[in-house]
Amino acid sequence: MLETSSQLEKSLGILYYSTNKKGIGGRIRVVPEDFIVEEITPEGIIVNENLKKLNRGKGKYTLAVLKKISRPLLPIISIIERKINAKISFAGIKDRRAVTYQLISINKVFDGEIKLKNIEIWSIGRSKWKIYPGELKGNRFTIVIRELNEIPKLLDIKWVPGYFGYQRFGIIRSNTHKIGKLLIKGDFNGAIKEFIAEPYEGEPSHIYEIRRKIKEKWDLKSIIDILPNELMYEKIVINSLIHNINSKDAFCRLPKRLLRLFIEAYQSYVFNLILSKRWKEYGLFEVYPNDIVSPLDNYFNPSIKIEVKKENYDKIKNMIREGKAVILLPLPGSNVKGINEEIYYKIFDLEGIKKEDFSLVFSNVLGMKFKDVYRPVVFYPKDLEILEKSENKIKIRFSLPKGCYATILLREIIKPNDPKNVGF
Repeated sequence: MLETSSQLEKSLGILYYSTNKKGIGGRIRVVPEDFIVEEITPEGIIVNENLKKLNRGKGKYTLAVLKKISRPLLPIISIIERKINAKISFAGIKDRRAVTYQLISINKVFDGEIKLKNIEIWSIGRSKWKIYPGELKGNRFTIVIRELNEIPKLLDIKWVPGYFGYQRFGIIRSNTHKIGKLLIKGDFNGAIKEFIAEPYEGEPSHIYEIRRKIKEKWDLKSIIDILPNELMYEKIVINSLIHNINSKDAFCRLPKRLLRLFIEAYQSYVFNLILSKRWKEYGLFEVYPNDIVSPLDNYFNPSIKIEVKKENYDKIKNMIREGKAVILLPLPGSNVKGINEEIYYKIFDLEGIKKEDFSLVFSNVLGMKFKDVYRPVVFYPKDLEILEKSENKIKIRFSLPKGCYATILLREIIKPNDPKNVGF
């Protein structure tokens, strides 16, 4: 089991590799077109430029394709919602630094298209229901890796660990999980300071300088009028504080989607730590009593949850080893049994948190009831192939089940010591 040498990965709980081969090196995302993401719908349809028609019955919802180039999803959704005076739903958040295609639903009739800077939306049909989070088969990725140390003959990666990837936490500002932890601890002052006033190396220089000034002087009235559009969410919080709104209410004026992103980022960080500990102490393919497992469908997504018991142990053990089923770990805050219980509570103790902290923050900050959620300990890539080779670059394509990060597969190929510096 090969351990990472990357300090960034260690800080995110991404500790081990599934492969022991030396990495080929390289750089990704030199240009946006080097990283193309195409959503795969529940029907198995690949969402891209060619998708012009899809109907899910006559209903009040419009189905549309959203194409974005190097733009973050949540601010885009807010902009479009205001522009068309409607609510938009989507299955998942795509990579920011990429060309991405995904299906969205709009809660009214919308015929036509919208074109803004690096954004395109075109309607393709109607639906009886809106799109819900997780309502997809997976994603297909077409990626160019440049500046290679060597050209591989083939890519032999059977599986990747179920880590949450870098973009879950932010690659330049790797702090979404830090903000989430502060929210879980009830430290809204700390969350605000980390969110608006903590500068990170790699941010655009004008943004870095604004954050530095806020941190040094905390003169919010003098800074509010010079905040650029890309700090629209920071502006919401600062404006609230200027009007003497308390820190909790000021922070909770952010969109619920963003608040949930922070909390789930911390949940993801703790999950990564737990996954690494389970891997090191017990492995990811050895099942134990009370483990939860699931058979895999034809896209390698989990189907139904099954608890491991004496009477089904041998059958499940064989299914796991044959790649027909996968062990599931509950996300932090969910109920835990068996060998996982000790692992979870050791990590909780190290983090200074309790299991119930997650349900409390969901209730108090999001106004939502916490639900037990499970995630595979491994994912299986589908149709991994090299499309093109040249002197120092390759173009590859593969599909991944929903919830699996392309960068977690790419790190197995490249083995980056400094992921941030090579495009991750």
